[in-house]
Amino acid sequence: MLVNGQHYHLINDISGEKPVLLMLHGFTGSSETFQDSISLLKEHFSIIAPDLLGHGKTSCPKEVARYSIENICDDLASILHQLKIDSCFVLGYSMGGRVATAFAAKYKELVRGLVLVSSSPGLRDEKARASRISADNRLADTLDADGIEPFVAYWENLALFASQKNLPFALKKRIRLERLAQNPHGLAKSLRGMGTGKQPSYWENLADFTFPVLLITGNLDEKFEKIAREMKQLLPNSTHVTVQEAGHAVYLEQPNIFSSQLIYWLEGILKEEEK
Repeated sequence: MLVNGQHYHLINDISGEKPVLLMLHGFTGSSETFQDSISLLKEHFSIIAPDLLGHGKTSCPKEVARYSIENICDDLASILHQLKIDSCFVLGYSMGGRVATAFAAKYKELVRGLVLVSSSPGLRDEKARASRISADNRLADTLDADGIEPFVAYWENLALFASQKNLPFALKKRIRLERLAQNPHGLAKSLRGMGTGKQPSYWENLADFTFPVLLITGNLDEKFEKIAREMKQLLPNSTHVTVQEAGHAVYLEQPNIFSSQLIYWLEGILKEEEK
């Protein structure tokens, strides 16, 4: 699909009157990362899952400014407009959750509900943002200079993903191949253009999110468990679910529990809307 001058690859499984779920993957991922979740959710949702800019089969433009989180939000709004979707549920994992939060702040009228998986509204402190920008730029330099394989070897050994070492071999292989298939220059520009440091802080926007919000974290992911608890204090209409025996990638590590919690939440919203 051509979106604001860029080619976007997406899974588009819209059928019947089912609620639409827009699914946004994390850094080094693509729409394919959700294949198991989609198989469990498609009975209840119409699914749209794009490869975000610089990832998967979507374009990797040269200009770093094109990767800003605001531009990505505009692209997502254009995708919904082209598909004639007036509102949808938006799910984002990690980086995708940051995008989902920014999208909800900018296009509130398009959001029926928000699902944030192991995610954050950004860094509040300017010094922390500056420090993170420097770190992300160094990582981007490494990607540009050394290519994808050394980066993937580094990335998959981060403490954040330690619990993924317990996944079945076939699933670990699939995740690794998905990462290795990425364009290193696309990932580098994504880091420079929409990394955690470059993203504005959306903490102050949370109080305005009057639509239902579901926060999902794994009990082994202490950092994002804490962030989710802080977010819940500020969100007027939110639910926080902690999935046991799961780390950062809850949807991969506990796919059945993840999907059942999401479906249960959706059914509750639909019942409320019928009243």
